[in-house]
Amino acid sequence: MTAEPLHHEVLISGFGGQGVVLAGRLLANAALAEGKEVVWAPSYGPEMRGGAVHCTVIVASQRIGSPEVSLADTLLIMDRASLDRFAKRVKPGGLFILNSSLVDARPDDDSCEVVGVAANEAAEELGNRRVANMVMLGAFLAKRPVLSLESVSAAMRAAVGKEHEQLAGVNDQALARGMELARGSSGGAG
Repeated sequence: MTAEPLHHEVLISGFGGQGVVLAGRLLANAALAEGKEVVWAPSYGPEMRGGAVHCTVIVASQRIGSPEVSLADTLLIMDRASLDRFAKRVKPGGLFILNSSLVDARPDDDSCEVVGVAANEAAEELGNRRVANMVMLGAFLAKRPVLSLESVSAAMRAAVGKEHEQLAGVNDQALARGMELARGSSGGAG
């Protein structure tokens, strides 16, 4: 019996400064390390910090025909404005992972699984509010294990580099906390 081919499209959205583009880059680098096909496409306005930002990542076991993500399998939504903007860009039966710290609503699509994760609070409990993106990535890996935790952690360690090696530990804790919160989640925000 052969495994079904992998093709998973992710859209991550929030505002500048939340690590949205970094989260997408880590997924892409982890996929490459696992020998998977990948497309990573960041998109942000000239405002950067504080302005709208999103990125898409496609992870596949076979060649990727198109780099466009019109309807994602999974949406990682970091703030309420992103939910309003992208709620219709998920496939029927897809997955919403909502940062319930900043998203106080649920998407209208009842066919989708909705997981609320208080990423900001979890990051603050870990002592670094900048790791909320890693909490969200951990939640994604718990619900859709298209990549291994080890690969994402290795990609993060490569990204932080030797000069910021002390950040690797809190980022690993954030990934683990996100997985734990997602596994215990019974629904979304609101």
